[in-house]
Amino acid sequence: MNFSRKKSKISFSRKSIIFSLLFLAGLSAHAENFRVRKLIPIAFNGITEKITVESGINDALWVTLPKDLTYISGVELNLKIPEDLVTWRDSVAYMLYEGLEPSPSENTQSYYGEHIHVATIPGNFSLTIYAPVSNDFSIKDNPYSVKLPVQPALPGIFLRFMMVMKGVPESLENSILEITAKPVLKNKGALALTTNPPSSEEKQYSVFIDDLPVQDYKHKILTTGEHHLSIVSDSYRNELRTFRIEQAKTTSLSVNLRGIEPLLKLLCPKDTQVFLDGNPIKVSSEPIIVTQGEHTVKFILGDYEIVKTVSAMNGRTYSVNLNVDASISEED
Repeated sequence: MNFSRKKSKISFSRKSIIFSLLFLAGLSAHAENFRVRKLIPIAFNGITEKITVESGINDALWVTLPKDLTYISGVELNLKIPEDLVTWRDSVAYMLYEGLEPSPSENTQSYYGEHIHVATIPGNFSLTIYAPVSNDFSIKDNPYSVKLPVQPALPGIFLRFMMVMKGVPESLENSILEITAKPVLKNKGALALTTNPPSSEEKQYSVFIDDLPVQDYKHKILTTGEHHLSIVSDSYRNELRTFRIEQAKTTSLSVNLRGIEPLLKLLCPKDTQVFLDGNPIKVSSEPIIVTQGEHTVKFILGDYEIVKTVSAMNGRTYSVNLNVDASISEED
């Protein structure tokens, strides 16, 4: 007797599932009039926001993104599924619409639009739905998530929930889904490069990132990770830098361009008199700009005097270092 009732219940459940599958099979993409009990808006103002809402079985979500989608590749919707819907798996469908009239609003329940995708909520306690809004979407599929096979037309994502199985308990109509939404970010960031020439008259130079020429280097979108910058010019010294790009962030980099005139660095003890090409100079930590060709550097420290000759070439830096040392000897 009990076995017969159990068998009858299983048979009924199978029939209900078959009905829901047949119902979904008949829902090919087409435009239709429909009503929702309530429209729940999810509006993102920033790229790192996380918004949690509650939705009933006959409600709809209207997800809108910031105007700037530079770093956004899609939307993640994480559904916490109540136990009764887990038991009655595939009894509720979620449907993606576009081309809606009128424009979605909290005060509007009746709409006309084309549903472009439909699927049912499985028998799990959670489900993550990914809605791509860019071709750069790179989240991989896994057993606990679903990526919508179509890219919804912006400005928003309209997702409607709907009962598609007959004979389910009336209590299912009161089930509540807890939904947490957040933008999915691209694995990209930006470089903001500033170049500072040594004079007000800026001369020509070329910028390369990872050995590729770059024109718009003041705000260049790049993949996350380490990158290499080189600045090449006939009028300035070549500059090399390594920098990192972080996800959805701007990395600022400032490079002081240096002329190709030879530079001379002088290192000597305090109170040393220094002469460059016979002229006394004051030694500082900054290098001295000299002309291309031969130059003489004379150091005088007490009774000690030494003269060095430097053959300077454009684009090179020379260091002249005066070392005063003492030796120790031991005798019997």
